[in-house]
Amino acid sequence: MIDHRWIGSAPGNFRSGRPMGLNPTGIVIHVMDGTLKGTDAWFHDPSAKVSAHYGVGVDGLIHQYVSEDDTAFHAGIVVNPTAALVLASPNVNPNYYTIGIEHEGHAQDAWAPPQSAASAALVADIAGRWGIALDADHVFAHHEVRASKTCPGSVQKARDILNLAIARGLPSQPPTPQIRTIADVRVRAGWPSTMVPIVAIIPAGSIVVPKGNVTGTSVQGNPNWYVSPDGNYFWAGATTVPNPA
Repeated sequence: MIDHRWIGSAPGNFRSGRPMGLNPTGIVIHVMDGTLKGTDAWFHDPSAKVSAHYGVGVDGLIHQYVSEDDTAFHAGIVVNPTAALVLASPNVNPNYYTIGIEHEGHAQDAWAPPQSAASAALVADIAGRWGIALDADHVFAHHEVRASKTCPGSVQKARDILNLAIARGLPSQPPTPQIRTIADVRVRAGWPSTMVPIVAIIPAGSIVVPKGNVTGTSVQGNPNWYVSPDGNYFWAGATTVPNPA
């Protein structure tokens, strides 16, 4: 993960988890029509009812408002879409399967060089971690979801970020180690917690290659959970590696 600062959002401005077991498959490029500081405050205002996952300042600073595992309210209104992902899922809210990146400034502004470089690095990093293709079908402008918005100013501005990300290439990811379950493991949907539904059982003695690890509800004093290959969660304490690095 590249350097960034966690800012967060008011609880009513995003949704915990992603419905229907969806994972991010697209990245939407936005412009704030304002400042990074103003967006920090707006996403913390309960009356906003909007959010994005990230914001990129003109100086290249990156702020995170919503976890990538959660649903930000950034592109949910669909008007005459042209984005391939949106056209392929006409009855699914795009917020459920996209990550939104806001950019400091206004629609008529050109990207500042530090801002475009930081945004491209962020796009490449997200794409590498989620297996998102670096192409115009998967990294696109908000205007391609909601034609009534000029955001981020032009489709080409989104393409400029995409082209810089392509030039960087996908970051190399360290190999994920295999783990073995030492008991039957309950797989939970949407959130690493014993309070959410069980969607599967991994039998004791199974070999699993998790997508990553997160901190969730503490069970027997251990708050570590793994992200299953299908994007759900299971408690690390029932595996041979109960405390992943």
